[in-house]
Amino acid sequence: MEVTFLGTGAAFSPHAYNAAILIDRTILLDAGAPLTVHLPKAGVALDEPRAVMLSHFHADHTFGLAWLILGRVLHHEDTPPLTVFGPAGCSAYLEQLLDFAWGEEMRRYSWDRLKLTVHELSGGDAFRVDGSPARAYRMRHTSRLNCLGFVMERDGVRLGYSGDAEMSAELEALVAASDHVITEMTYDEEAGGSMHLGRKDVEGMMQRHPSTRFIITHRGSNGSLNGAVIARDFLTLQLPL
Repeated sequence: MEVTFLGTGAAFSPHAYNAAILIDRTILLDAGAPLTVHLPKAGVALDEPRAVMLSHFHADHTFGLAWLILGRVLHHEDTPPLTVFGPAGCSAYLEQLLDFAWGEEMRRYSWDRLKLTVHELSGGDAFRVDGSPARAYRMRHTSRLNCLGFVMERDGVRLGYSGDAEMSAELEALVAASDHVITEMTYDEEAGGSMHLGRKDVEGMMQRHPSTRFIITHRGSNGSLNGAVIARDFLTLQLPL
């Protein structure tokens, strides 16, 4: 499994772009980075991704999708369909996002051209993404939004992704179900705060789940963490590590 980080910073990080991770050139985990720039920079055409998995609807995880959707329609005549997986309310959110970005007419045009399909998920739902089995986990991040993490199995590797999350039993279950987990670490302080994880939280999970390999993203600073891989923008990893 090939994993390329297109953005690894927290929402207001001064040193990295916002959240977007590309799996095997075809699956996006969140879409906050400027994808019309970052996909080509990573050697990937705009029409290569087949699916997008959105963890929640904050701007730093979703706004790049507006550029990807219209950009691939305008620059690729025979662009393949795109499928979006996300929490409840995903279809309405995408309509609002595209209307705000480009207007209703271009939203309808691009939605039709891409044969855009939206699957709304709840915690515990099993699904398939680009032929691979996956499961959604309800994450605790903000009470105003439905938030998900995911575990997908591909090429014999179970890869987990926390999205934005604070500590919870569901996050522990996601980590336990993963061989490798991409988890946020917004705070370098000893403990995390409301809505996000800190160094102490991640170190505790590493101790409780010694067989899971941790990859750290959504960073608010440039700190390191012993025993974990620190993701940087445009880092590509081949899993298993």
